[in-house]
Amino acid sequence: MVFKDARAKVEKGWTTTKKILAMMSVWGLFFSLITIGRLSVAFDYDDTLVDAHKAYEKAAAGVTQRDSPSYWGALNNAYDLESVKYVPFAIAGALRILGFRVVIMAERQAVEGDALKKEWRKLAPRSFIFTPDGTAKHLHMQEGHFVAFFGDSDQDMLEAKKVSVLGVRIRRGKHAVKNDQYSPGKMGEVVVPLSQF
Repeated sequence: MVFKDARAKVEKGWTTTKKILAMMSVWGLFFSLITIGRLSVAFDYDDTLVDAHKAYEKAAAGVTQRDSPSYWGALNNAYDLESVKYVPFAIAGALRILGFRVVIMAERQAVEGDALKKEWRKLAPRSFIFTPDGTAKHLHMQEGHFVAFFGDSDQDMLEAKKVSVLGVRIRRGKHAVKNDQYSPGKMGEVVVPLSQF
């Protein structure tokens, strides 16, 4: 009886080990194929990956002229006031673990932006781009093997279509900083549920 119990425990442990090894093998296969193909995904920054309304408020309060270099410098250094949107960040992290190169595109001037780039170096090493012109994001996606672009605005979805990349809509939170066209699902794109959080 004791021998049977011991044998059952060993078999159960061995079965669990085989399942873990099988899952690691599948992950390794996906990771290898994705990295060999140098596949990339892009994420818009404001209202997509982060809720930045407090940083924008601080930057606006500290300067007299909006859109001045001092405004952008203050905004790019107020990242400690920004809060990560959990669902999009989890998606970005999962894609990074699978081997995708994650590119972040911030629709901002690059004034004093080195600290912000450094803050995101674990998710997007050497792949944080400042794109002040929201209609030029597609130019950055022409340079790599992009498979998806995650954004919040209608313009973001158009940018994805310009380069035949899958557009994925992230919902805006209640404190969105952008005020451009926003109509989730209207363009036939994938809309991520609960992505406003």
